[in-house]
Amino acid sequence: MNAGAMLKAGQSGADFSAVRACPACAARSGRHLSAYDRDHWRIVDCGVCDFVYLENPPGYDALVDDFAWEKTYDAEAEYRRRTRPVTTWLSRALRFRFALFGRSVDRVARLMGGGRVLDIGCGAGNPAFMRGCIPYGIEISRALFKLADASMRAHGGRAVHAPAVEGLQAFEDDMFDGVIMHSYLEHEERPLEVLSGVARVLKRAGKAYVRVPNFGSINRRVTGAKWCGFRYPDHVNYFTVDSLAAMAARAGLTLKLVNRLTVSVDDNIKAVLTKS
Repeated sequence: MNAGAMLKAGQSGADFSAVRACPACAARSGRHLSAYDRDHWRIVDCGVCDFVYLENPPGYDALVDDFAWEKTYDAEAEYRRRTRPVTTWLSRALRFRFALFGRSVDRVARLMGGGRVLDIGCGAGNPAFMRGCIPYGIEISRALFKLADASMRAHGGRAVHAPAVEGLQAFEDDMFDGVIMHSYLEHEERPLEVLSGVARVLKRAGKAYVRVPNFGSINRRVTGAKWCGFRYPDHVNYFTVDSLAAMAARAGLTLKLVNRLTVSVDDNIKAVLTKS
């Protein structure tokens, strides 16, 4: 059973008929991109700002326990290996190739530069992100939060169990030297509100690192619905460089690409955000 079909099989009480407005501009004029649908999940393109997003996400409650990321990852990986083995192999090969330019987590750790660092969507807590800093985290999965909190408290910080918008409210203005959003913002139903919260808690000289799947990549244009960046239903936003920069600007943040030279052929956007 693939990850998208798990809810369909009755493993959660999610309401598939519920739809959300565009998370970038709040318009309700989404154009259905039926070529990218899977099962009951509908991807749309905003008719006002062209932002691409999942129109009917399962909701935060389903992500806490029933549909937490750690429960869907293996199911989705198996679905991809079974239904598209060649593109799955190519995707892994390309990830290995780009890793030759430096491990992503090591690069992020260097960018943060110490002090208080907040990892949004922290999972169980990544030791590489905790080197030389006081680590804080926000995690919606109950099981992963418990692991992260124990690890971060051992390093002088703590984790918060909540959706990110509410979790950010637990922290003071200008509290953090760094914020990490590594493979997180694509999962967030309210990304603009999260970025606004990041702008509030980030110090004036602080840096926020963001990594999201690159909907504008050449690979997505070539492979279409088989693109490795689609994950149903836990990827709810599909960014291009322009749409991510525009959303960051609305939140009071300026975007600078980390992978500027390779972004067109990279399946991910990697960028640093600073206060405007």
